[in-house]
Amino acid sequence: MGRTPGNGWVTFIQIGPCCAGPGTRKTVTKGGQREDRMILGEKEIRDGRGNRYTLRLDVDVHSAILNDGNVETSVVAIRHVDGGEDIELTALVRLESFERRLAIILPEQAPIYLDLESFEGLPAREDSEVGPHDDIEQGDAIDQAARDLLDAAGLDQAIETAIQSLPVPEPAFGCVIKAGISTTVGQMIRCHNRHRMIEQRRSRAWEIVKCLGVNAPGMTIKAALRTLGCWLTFGYL
Repeated sequence: MGRTPGNGWVTFIQIGPCCAGPGTRKTVTKGGQREDRMILGEKEIRDGRGNRYTLRLDVDVHSAILNDGNVETSVVAIRHVDGGEDIELTALVRLESFERRLAIILPEQAPIYLDLESFEGLPAREDSEVGPHDDIEQGDAIDQAARDLLDAAGLDQAIETAIQSLPVPEPAFGCVIKAGISTTVGQMIRCHNRHRMIEQRRSRAWEIVKCLGVNAPGMTIKAALRTLGCWLTFGYL
């Protein structure tokens, strides 16, 4: 993008030692089920009005390897409230590789499904191989096709509905969660395409999890840039 932060421009701040970085693991119990989640990336973002958001991406390693072979990631957007309780919105992006589909799940809404067959012949590039002059905000053919299908499937409306139930229903919040979802969807499709010929469920799931881990730094940068682009469009700077 080539601009220097400041003067109303969004500032991206990498969270320091207090917080988890790529590859960090955390184990939690949810509904009696064990979840072993690996942090893919976590980044704090400030808009031009001084509001602070955190975007966190993680993947459930335990479920992918030991249960059904599906790979489930969480996209967590947090709006920090000075002197108050932070506001959080989580979307699940689940890759059902053997069913050749991907599900996006927002709170109290029906899943949005994408058919993976339409992506299997598209050229892709790995984020870890992106050069300094590449447009990582725009992405490759898979990113562009995924965003078109997400728009057609009604992702914007689903996000808007989810945001309206929050204590602070700011439209800028939607830019953060959508950027995280679209980035995660694109990378999960690339990882599926790379490893879809592996026949054993657990082996394929593990390779996909590793693929996400390798590309985690590029995912967080891309999501941050997409948030920036969305904020620019809607005048939140």
